[in-house]
Amino acid sequence: MNAFQELQITGNHPKSYITLEGIIYLFRERFFGKSLVSEIDQKVWVWRRQLMNPCFQKSYLRGLESALNTEIDLLITRLAGLADGKTKVSMLDEFNHLTLDIIGKIAFGMEMNNVVNRTEKSEFTKAIQLCFRGISENVTDPFFTFKISNWSFIKDVRKALRFLRVFSKQCFEERKAAIERGDYTPDDILNHIVKMKLENPELDDEVIVDDIIVFFVAGQETTACLLSFTMICLWQNKDVLKRLRTEVYDAVGMKSYLSIEDVNKMKYLDMVIKESLRLYPPGPNTFREPKHDIEILGYKIPAGTPIAMSTYVSSRLEQYFPDPLKFFPDRFSPDAENKITSYTYYPFTLGPRTCIGKSFAEIEAKIILAKIIQRFNFEMDPGQSFDIEESTTLKPKGGAVCTLTLCDSFEG
Repeated sequence: MNAFQELQITGNHPKSYITLEGIIYLFRERFFGKSLVSEIDQKVWVWRRQLMNPCFQKSYLRGLESALNTEIDLLITRLAGLADGKTKVSMLDEFNHLTLDIIGKIAFGMEMNNVVNRTEKSEFTKAIQLCFRGISENVTDPFFTFKISNWSFIKDVRKALRFLRVFSKQCFEERKAAIERGDYTPDDILNHIVKMKLENPELDDEVIVDDIIVFFVAGQETTACLLSFTMICLWQNKDVLKRLRTEVYDAVGMKSYLSIEDVNKMKYLDMVIKESLRLYPPGPNTFREPKHDIEILGYKIPAGTPIAMSTYVSSRLEQYFPDPLKFFPDRFSPDAENKITSYTYYPFTLGPRTCIGKSFAEIEAKIILAKIIQRFNFEMDPGQSFDIEESTTLKPKGGAVCTLTLCDSFEG
């Protein structure tokens, strides 16, 4: 554990460039660039992280409740129209559209309307999914770019990357112009980013665009995967689902508007989310490069060696988690006999490079899941796979396809 603490927390070791290379640039097109996720220079990263931290303080997040509820209710209305017990619904697709709408609205003041406008996937959604597939293909096959049969796909990915960058740059430039004109602008993350640039002109515009892209991409995919896996786990464990639904009803009944205080009262909901993240962390691994030679369990590791740490692996080890493959939220109870340490469970990583959006992601997931459980019964499709699909993130293979019916109390 001392070595782990050294690598992730106290040692201030940078991320590994080798492991980030495929997302900094993808097929020679800039993707994450020098965003907060992919910045290697620790001094630069610390400075920029300090500038961004105010956007994700809990006091700021409380102001997002209304927008969160509005966007989630659009999905609830859509699902209610599909809740006939027959129509197959891919919850992964539904959650992907919702989380993209939420990020667009609360972070960048945009009405993306992916939940409502479902004639086809939005160009933005398709671009993100194409880029993630490109990362996966590039990582798993070192010769991928050299195969002529892949060149058409690579061309499509590069086009998608250019689209994301142009779109994000336009968002930044339009908001910057509005602020400089003195127009009203919403108090969102984009506003903070633009003001940060105006107050720190030495910041490169392209790096600002890198961050915008990352907030869109990372903020959408990971939460959608978490919620999809949680739906599957709840269906497989009816006793957990029943207990969770009872907690939701006891806490808020059929109340439509759910506040942060409401979901924070739901202790079992918190345990369910944590247990889902334990078994199925959307980001299963993190990497560091030690700045100096270190020793781990008697092995000497030279400086600059990429070291992988996997919350997916450590969270499934019997010595830390009895009966590790069982979905058992009570293991996260404050009264649990086996206390869980940060060094075995870290879905958002640890230390100074803990995911900046952790608090928001947890609030978002809790409100969405509480509203789904409050209003719908669901049955997984008989053909639904329970395997894991590993691309850039872990996601349920097949997309968590289910049929829905309205809960009796919601019908009435």
